[in-house]
Amino acid sequence: MVYSMTGYGRAEKQGDGVSFAVEMRSVNHRFCEVAIRMPREFAALEDEVRKKILSYVRRGRVDVFITVETQTASSSLKVNWELARQYKEAAEKMGEVFGLAPQMSARELLLLPDVAQVGDEKPDSQVYQVPLLEAVEEAAAMLVSMRQKEGQALRQDVLSRIEKMKRLVEELAVFAPRVADAYRDRIFARVDEYIQGRCDIDESRLLHEVAVFAERADISEEITRLRSHFVQFGQIVEETDAIGRKLDFLVQECHREINTVGAKANHLEISQKVVILKAELEKVKEQVQNIE
Repeated sequence: MVYSMTGYGRAEKQGDGVSFAVEMRSVNHRFCEVAIRMPREFAALEDEVRKKILSYVRRGRVDVFITVETQTASSSLKVNWELARQYKEAAEKMGEVFGLAPQMSARELLLLPDVAQVGDEKPDSQVYQVPLLEAVEEAAAMLVSMRQKEGQALRQDVLSRIEKMKRLVEELAVFAPRVADAYRDRIFARVDEYIQGRCDIDESRLLHEVAVFAERADISEEITRLRSHFVQFGQIVEETDAIGRKLDFLVQECHREINTVGAKANHLEISQKVVILKAELEKVKEQVQNIE
């Protein structure tokens, strides 16, 4: 199965007074990398979020954005009851000493320094773990679905180009035996033109030269290996594991064989087909770099 490394996923979930929105995007990357941005209060759940995403994604860079909206008031009033008691006792004592009325209202007591404080309640991240991970899982599933659809398009494009390259290689196989014949005819014609019948041609020596050239220009091994690589392409795209690196390696091997064919075969038709092969292989390489 072919998966692209680019995709997008989004999901929302609600917990007890908290709403989570998870958004993730993935792009090409040599390895698997997950970058998570989430509120500091939920940092304790980052490892769980990462594990959940890695169960869906095997290669590529995934940027994850988690936003949290609190639906209930997050502030709370904290009263220092011991300090308030001390204030009250001090006021009563002062009333006795100075003959003052000791009465103090609750409002006055609350306004005294450090008796009452308003603070923000920190959410318990573990309480919200389930809805958060559910949102992460839904977003990851959407991401993978998009990667799968794009992957199928990549698969069709790559295989169609491989088929075109197969046909070109088979045409090379037809031209390959003609290289030595063309070289032989050309060298005999040049020698004959040069001596212009003034002496006899040592055909055995010329044929030896042609045989050496034919061996040096033989591309049958390269054609055999290219055929094998093309078969492997078809097999690998049906595997269920991450296949991008395998295909990238095969592209490099094909590139090496095609370059060797171009360097060996001194033949116009073969050189022209090598150029086309290189162009098609470059397009395959661009597509393979986006496969998981």
